[in-house]
Amino acid sequence: MLTKRATPTKYDHYAKWTDAPMLVLALVFLVVWSARIIGSDTLPSSVRATLLSVQGLIWIAFIVDIVVRTVLSEKSWRYLWTHPLDVIAVLIPAARPLKILSIFTQGTMLASRKGAVKTTQAVVLSVILLIWLGAVSVLSAERGAAGAQIVNFGDAIWWALVTMTTVGYGDFAPITTEGRVIATVLMLLGIALIGVVTASVAAWFVSLTSPDDAQEDADRADRASDLSHRVVELEAKIDRLLEIQDVKPANERTRRED
Repeated sequence: MLTKRATPTKYDHYAKWTDAPMLVLALVFLVVWSARIIGSDTLPSSVRATLLSVQGLIWIAFIVDIVVRTVLSEKSWRYLWTHPLDVIAVLIPAARPLKILSIFTQGTMLASRKGAVKTTQAVVLSVILLIWLGAVSVLSAERGAAGAQIVNFGDAIWWALVTMTTVGYGDFAPITTEGRVIATVLMLLGIALIGVVTASVAAWFVSLTSPDDAQEDADRADRASDLSHRVVELEAKIDRLLEIQDVKPANERTRRED
C-alpha cells in the first residue's frame, strides 16, 4: 500500500534555509568567544569590545531564530521542551553544533554498520567540542578568582580532558561556584558519552561478523522470491484439489442416474 508523503510545513521550509547559516553563526560565535576569553590579558580593550559586540549580535540572532521556530512549529510552546539543544544554543550559541547529538535519537542508528560509523563520528566531534567549551568556560569562571588553580588555557584544556573522561587527577580543580557547575555538567556528559562509545564499539564488532547491507538486501530478495514461488505452487495444488472434489460428486450423480 502506498503511503502519502507529508506536505512540508512552514517550519520545514524555514529550517531548511536557516539551519546551515545558524550553524555558521554558531561556529563564528565559538571562535569569537574563545578568542575574547583566551586573549583577555593580551588583546586591546577595543578588540575585546568588538568581539563582545559580535557575540551580542549573534546571540540576538539566535533568540530571533528560536522565537520563529516556536511560532512556526505545530507543537507551539512544547517545541522548547522537545528541543533542548535549541534552547541551550540560545544560552550558549557556541553549543549549537551539539545538535549533531540528535543522531542518537534515530531509532536503530546504532544497529547498523553505517549507523555505527556516523555515531562514532558524532561522538568524536561532540567530545572535542565539549572539551573546548568546558575549557573556555572554566577559564572564564576561574581566571581572576583568589586562589584559582586554572589560570591559563593550557591548564583549562587539561582539566576539561581529565574531567570529561572522568579520570579526575585532581591536579587542577575549580574553586568558584560557576566553575564547579561547569565541572558537574562536563562529568555528567562525559559519563553519557562513554556509554554511547561503548554501544558504538559493540555495534561495530557486531557489524564485522554480519553480512554487509548489500548482501542482506540480496538475501532478503531471494527469500521473498522463494516464498512467492511457494505461494504460487500451493495455490495451484489447492486449485487441483478443488477440481478433484468437484469431479467426484459429479461422477457419483452420474452413477446414480444410470
